[in-house]
Amino acid sequence: MVCGVIHVSSKGAPVTVHPAPDDTTWQLVAESLAFLQDSRTIEIRRDPAVLLGDTRRRLERFLADADPDDDRQMVACRLLFRIHQDQTRRLHQDTVRTAHAADEVRRIVGDLIETDTDGLIDQVPQRICRNLSFGRAMISSIATAVWIPRHLHIECDDSPESSAFLSYVDGARIPLAQAPLETEIVRTRTSAMSSRPDDDRRTFKTIVEVAHCDGYVAAPIMSRGRVIGILHADRPNDRSRVRDSDLAILSALGECLSSVFERAILEERLRRSSARVDEVFGEITAELSDIAGSPAPDRRPVADPVLADRPQTDRTLTDPGFARPTESSAGPNSGFLTAREREVLTQMATGATNAQIAYALVISEETVKSHLKQISKKLGTTSRAAAVARFAQLSSQACLQPR
Repeated sequence: MVCGVIHVSSKGAPVTVHPAPDDTTWQLVAESLAFLQDSRTIEIRRDPAVLLGDTRRRLERFLADADPDDDRQMVACRLLFRIHQDQTRRLHQDTVRTAHAADEVRRIVGDLIETDTDGLIDQVPQRICRNLSFGRAMISSIATAVWIPRHLHIECDDSPESSAFLSYVDGARIPLAQAPLETEIVRTRTSAMSSRPDDDRRTFKTIVEVAHCDGYVAAPIMSRGRVIGILHADRPNDRSRVRDSDLAILSALGECLSSVFERAILEERLRRSSARVDEVFGEITAELSDIAGSPAPDRRPVADPVLADRPQTDRTLTDPGFARPTESSAGPNSGFLTAREREVLTQMATGATNAQIAYALVISEETVKSHLKQISKKLGTTSRAAAVARFAQLSSQACLQPR
């Protein structure tokens, strides 16, 4: 556990600081507590900047309450001036660090914009550590109220503790009900930080203990308004603890990566849909080849009785009877294809499922099934691919009829 211990004597000396994550800041805190005659041993596990602010307020209260003739006022003023200088220095460092981190976020997103989801899961934790100066980073997915760690990257650490952490997250499935902080991230779709996770009632204690975590930040990854993943990052065994600026940077990265993941997910769905369409049309092509390669009786469309008196030149593919097969090609139960049946066939030719056809035509799936049965009877087919192929053949023949 990274912490600072300040030993202060009741008379203001000696002052011992051990260890010193930030020598200047912690030394100022120790000297100020000694000056205020705060006789105790303090174990500090907060951000040094926060402790520095608390110490400054105590010195300001001392000056406000001090007797005008108190000689210690000058010492308090000097301490306050040094604290002000240190706070200014830290603010400048934070500003530079934040600006640099913002550039790194843009660099990460630019480098990964064309990466697929597997590549993103593999590369994002490593880039968080190396570009944003974290010691550990993890990306997890969220599915049906379960937190699933997908990839943990630990920068330059082969200690037994790190090995235990890696082993734990490998294949882990953590119910969100046991991790209130992560549940809060999923519910509110906002980032979160825990500066003392072992004492924080929101954290999942098992993973905190295995990871020996002193504090971490976490940010959501979203797709279509829903949290699909979470980024976690911390700095184990390091003098620099996570702070508000780390939370802001990881949150910004999470927002940017949400768009990157959205693009990757949509592209993969498009590829799968394209492959399905290719598969369906491959079956149709095979059916057409079989039909074209076998002898067949006269397949000229039987004239629609309603249109019998109309000249052939007036016939178009929109006429209700254009797809009616002959008795010999479609069987004794063949008949005219209705407008709705042609719409169903047109949708089916794209590879659409019954549910998708129902959605597109604003009808129920049962109605779609009924139409498909009628189509099969009229066209004399036994499969979807054969029906589409027969439909395409009849459409082609209708177009080729002499005018």
